[in-house]
Amino acid sequence: MKTAESVLEMVNAPTPGGNVERGWRFVDISSHSVPWSSVAGFSTRLGIEPVALLRLIGISERTADRRKAEGYLKPDEADRLLRIGRIFEEATRVLGAENRAAGWLNHPSPYLYNVTPLSLLDSDGGAQAVSEELGRIDYGELA
Repeated sequence: MKTAESVLEMVNAPTPGGNVERGWRFVDISSHSVPWSSVAGFSTRLGIEPVALLRLIGISERTADRRKAEGYLKPDEADRLLRIGRIFEEATRVLGAENRAAGWLNHPSPYLYNVTPLSLLDSDGGAQAVSEELGRIDYGELA
């Protein structure tokens, strides 16, 4: 797995400044860690509409309007977005390219009860199931 810094870059967010240790960046997500613009940029990379990404991270349309005006996601929302970023990064590593990763995440999987892996990323348990499936793919255990 790459560093938290690379996941922040993946979701199009500036990394928090200073000399913070790399592993600490996942723990120290402040209210100004992930800008609102990350939603649009990252949803494009995932091949989905921003509203679908907002649903995954638990943001309603009304809340989205407030976040847009504020310019940043709240720490819990940023954490959920970064969870999706970590899985996308893992899928990109396993499948070899972002477009392949996005396609796999958006295609129903028989190994995940015929739902899209992306739809499971709204919870930690779902993210774990998707990560385990990526591990099986990575090691060639498809059955």
